[in-house]
Order: sequence, then C-alpha cells, then structure tokens
Amino acid sequence: MKNLSANSLQIIAAVLLILLFGYTAVSKILEYDKFVFQLKLVQMQAVALLAPLLGILIPAIELVIVWMLCKDNLRIKGLYASFLLLLVFEIYITTMLLTGEKLPCTCGGIISQMGWKTHLVFNAVFMIISILPTIYKPKSRIFPGSHE
Repeated sequence: MKNLSANSLQIIAAVLLILLFGYTAVSKILEYDKFVFQLKLVQMQAVALLAPLLGILIPAIELVIVWMLCKDNLRIKGLYASFLLLLVFEIYITTMLLTGEKLPCTCGGIISQMGWKTHLVFNAVFMIISILPTIYKPKSRIFPGSHE
C-alpha cells in the first residue's frame, strides 16, 4: 500500500473543513436572527453585547477560511486558521459546560442538535483533521521508485 502523500492529506482535510465551515456559515447566515438571539442568551456579557456583530463576523470568518482552503497557495494558512477557530469554539463550549448553562447551540443547521459534550468531541476531531496535514511528514525513500 502506498503512503498517503502530504498533499493528499491536505486536500482531504481541506474538503472536510470546507464542508463543515461552508455548511455552518450558510446556516448562520440563513438563520441570522435566530443565531443573534441565541448569542444574546449567552451568560458572557461581551458575547451578548456583541451578538449582532458576531452574527456577521463569525460566518464571514468561516467563509474566508473556506476560501483559503480552496486556494493551493493559502491552504496551509487555512488549515491553521481552521484549527484556531475550532480552538475558540472549544473554549466557548468548555465555558458553557463549566457554567452549567443549558443554552441552545449557535452552530447552525443539524450540528446545533448536538449536546455540548458531543460538540467537544466533534470539534476535537476536526481540530485533529485541521492540524494533522501540517505535522504529517511522509517517510522519504532512499531510492526513488523503490517499494518497501
């Protein structure tokens, strides 16, 4: 079996992240009023106050990341940006779990049906997907064309 090339891994990760962020961004845009309403329910005053701005900013950031992941010359930066955005979401979810808040998810679409703990795992998996192509280095072969 041939080794998975670093480029193939980048493309697979990019496609999965494009599907994730594209879907959630469009869901948030289509349900903007609901998204902002849910953000206003958050027990963090800064989030509640900035809800209308975050309602625009978060899906815009997700769409910029989608664009970066589509561009060969920006894909690695897009993978890092994906990781960072997912990390922010993980911190937010952890805060919700620690405060015991029973708030609706602001993710959008079918993903919003997940519980907070499921979200933690889901985001952790996508964090691994986003960072793996940047740390994976296939074994180099001593003799080109040789099979191990």
